[in-house]
Amino acid sequence: MFEPKHNARTWGFRFSLTDALAILSFMSAAAVLWRLGILLWWMLAIAAGHFFLFCNVFRIVRRRELAWSGLFILNVGIWTWLDLLAWPCVLLCQLPITVGLVVADMRSPGYHGVFASRLNPRLNDYLEGRFP
Repeated sequence: MFEPKHNARTWGFRFSLTDALAILSFMSAAAVLWRLGILLWWMLAIAAGHFFLFCNVFRIVRRRELAWSGLFILNVGIWTWLDLLAWPCVLLCQLPITVGLVVADMRSPGYHGVFASRLNPRLNDYLEGRFP
């Protein structure tokens, strides 16, 4: 009988050629937007930087990534509505959200990002598939 092949679960920081290419692409796109005088180039930089942190450094679960994305859009929307949209305002409001989501993930039994071997006593359960 055919059984689907599953990749082994891993923990810690991860980085691949694809990640390097994505970072280079985002940095290039942000630089082009900045050179074109598009004032919102920094939104791409903030979103891409957080995406890298969430996927490669802290490796938080998808629902927290999506929560961050929705709150980022709300954050930008509120500052736009107030006609005060600027990167320091957005970043200062978004950083506590980022820290809160990362800390929440680090406290979960499925945490598998940096320092997981020190922070997650149930890491082996996660790696062996006993925790989603």
